[in-house]
Amino acid sequence: MMKSDHAKDAPRDVLMSALKIFPRETQSGLRRIIAILTFDSRNTGPAFGIRSLHTSSRQMLYSAEETDVDLRITVQNDECVLAGQVIRERCAGGVVQISGTAGSAEASLDELCEFTLPAVPFGNYLLRLRMQDLEIEIPELELTL
Repeated sequence: MMKSDHAKDAPRDVLMSALKIFPRETQSGLRRIIAILTFDSRNTGPAFGIRSLHTSSRQMLYSAEETDVDLRITVQNDECVLAGQVIRERCAGGVVQISGTAGSAEASLDELCEFTLPAVPFGNYLLRLRMQDLEIEIPELELTL
C-alpha cells in the first residue's frame, strides 16, 4: 500500500493556518496543553477492583507531555474533595482551578506540588493547573465515584 501511495504533502501555508487553530502558546509565552486520562481506578481490572470494592475514593492519572497529574477524589457529605499532585519539576507556587456549572474553587500547589481543593458538588468540571511556564487543562473532569 505504501508503494502505491501518491499523496502529496499539504502546502506550508495550509499547515501554518491549521496550527494557528490550536495554539500551543499564549501571548505571554505560556504553553497550554490538554491532559489525557491514562488511569482511572473506576475502570480497572478484577484484581484491583476486588481489593478496593468498599472504597469512598477514586484515583485518576492524567498525562500531558512531560507532566503527570495524580488526582484523588473523595466523597464527604455528598460532595467531592479533589486532592492531587503534579509530577514534574518547577511546579511549586502554581495554581489549580476547578470550574463548572455547580461551582468553582481554587488552591495553590505547595512545595511538593500537592494541592487540595475545597469540596464541590458532583458534576462535570474543567480543571486547570497553571504553573510558571505551563498551563495544563483537563476539560471534562467528571466528579463521581
